Parts: sequence; structure tokens; C-alpha cells
Amino acid sequence: MKSNNKWSNWVGTDGQWDDLLIKFTKPCVYQSSSWARHRANFGWQSIRLINESKNSCAQVLIKSVLATTIAWIPGGPTGEVEEVNQELIAAIRRHTKHKRIFVRLNLLHETDSSSETTLKVNGWHGAAIKLSSGLSLIYPLIKDESARRSELSANWGRNLRRGESRNRSPYLWRDVDSTEVAELYKQLSDYKKIAQDGDILSPANVESLLTSCRNQLTVFRCDDDSGKPLAIRGALTFGDQAWDILAAVSPQGRKQYSSYVTAWALLNHCANSNISQYDLSGIDPESNKGVYDFKHGIGASEIKYIGEWECGSPAFVQPVVGRLLKYRKNL
Repeated sequence: MKSNNKWSNWVGTDGQWDDLLIKFTKPCVYQSSSWARHRANFGWQSIRLINESKNSCAQVLIKSVLATTIAWIPGGPTGEVEEVNQELIAAIRRHTKHKRIFVRLNLLHETDSSSETTLKVNGWHGAAIKLSSGLSLIYPLIKDESARRSELSANWGRNLRRGESRNRSPYLWRDVDSTEVAELYKQLSDYKKIAQDGDILSPANVESLLTSCRNQLTVFRCDDDSGKPLAIRGALTFGDQAWDILAAVSPQGRKQYSSYVTAWALLNHCANSNISQYDLSGIDPESNKGVYDFKHGIGASEIKYIGEWECGSPAFVQPVVGRLLKYRKNL
């Protein structure tokens, strides 16, 4: 049945918004105030909405492109899927005062047939051109280190032991330097021949993450004997969950299996900090098998997100803008 519950603007401070999110069963860091500050550095404004039932809320990032409001809801809305309805689009339109509007959401928890049916009934369409694969790996951190180590794949465990014998111990990097992070990413992009506007974080993105999300960002680093970074691994934490966000390794670090010991140190730190679940933040088994194998070898379980759904008004907006999003680097 189509839900008619209405949405309205939520008013409060950033801290109050985060406190509201934490009360839900599956809050997502990409709906937090820090992520809104991060995206604001790239021209996105944020609005916050709440359903009249108080069982759902949404932080919406908006940008005007060619007389159309692009509304992006990363990691949300939070709460009941049944309440992700046409009234949500109406609330965004009332706020922006634009007649043409395109909304895309990306729900980052496991899908089921009921959720997909509900979204279809409520007028949403599965995104034809997605920004991600819609798949991820979830790694539980409730077991102690020895138990988790025993569940590593044979290859991952072997490479971890190699890394432990060839590297200095990774450490928590408290004063993260964006220049060093950007340089390590540049080495990675040069090694893999990946364009800087592709899947490699740009220096501007790194700097924005450090300034906007510092309180939720945990980064581990492994150095060579001269103190230069061989590998880094970073996560955003929110509540008792963490999401993979930074990962880079130098050519020398690849030879020394530095990424294995650095990732393992971060996971152990999260476990010791009462993080119960680590989302490895997306996989693509076909197009990026190397990264998939690395993440899968940790012992994580594959899931399919509810993922990306979209809606537009008037009706012609949704298919047109949905296709244009493949050029999202220009947004």
C-alpha cells in the first residue's frame, strides 16, 4: 500500500541531527552532519526532512543544474522504507521552489523483495545507470582477534604474515596530513594507470574529508624505515559501525604486503573501540577483482544493498537526468 505520510523540514543543530540518527537501528555515516559539511565544499547544499510519523528522516544534498534540482540522498533515507514516498519529493520541491526535480537515493543496507516492491509501489524506479555496483562486504567485529584471524582466507592469512615480517608496526595516524595522503594516492593512480578523476580520491576530496569528518575519521599508517608512508587505511565511524573510506599503498608497500598489516591494524582498533560491524564500502567482482579478492579474503560476507533508486517530476526528468549522471564528475 502506498504511504501518504507527509514530510516536513527538520530544524535543529548538527549535533541534534546526529543524535536523532543514532537512535535508529541502521544509521549511516553518509547521512551525518559531517558528511553534509564535506559535500558542501563541492557545491552541495543540505536540507533535513522528517516524516510526520517520526519513524523516518532524510538528509538531502541538493544542487541546481540546468534549471533542474538534483537531490541526492546518500545512505538514506533513514528509517522505514514504507515512508519513502512521493511526499518526500513534494517536500524537497517545496523547499527548493523548483518545478523540475530529480531525486536519487542510495539505501546502504541489505535488500529484500519487500523493500524493492515497496519502493516501486511508492513510485520509485531502480536506477538504470548506477554510480556503484550495489554490492558490498560486511565484516563483523564481535569476535576476538585470534578467532577472526583463523577465519582469514589462506591467501590473506599468508600475506598478513608476510607483511608482519617485512614491515614496521602500523600505527594510528592522529595528525593526518592531506599532502602525504594525496601523494600516496598519486603513486597508486600512477601505478595502476587510473585517471585522477576516476575512482582515486583527489587532493581536494582528501583535504575536505580531513577537515569536515575529522572526528569520525580513523586512519592507520605503515611507514618505511625513513618514515615515509607505505600504506594507509581509513574508516568513518558512526555509532557502532564503520565504513571503509581511505585505502592506498605505494609500489614498495605492495611488495612488502603493507596494505595487509595496515588493514588488519585498523580492523583490530575498530573492534577494540566497540565497533561491531565494518562495511567494506562496495565491491565490483567483475571490474575490480583485485580489490574484491582483498576484501573478501578478510572473511566478510557479501550483501546486496537496496541501493540506488530514483524519481523525477515532471515524468520526463527522471530518465533524462538519470542517464546524464554518468557524467557526474561535472556536477
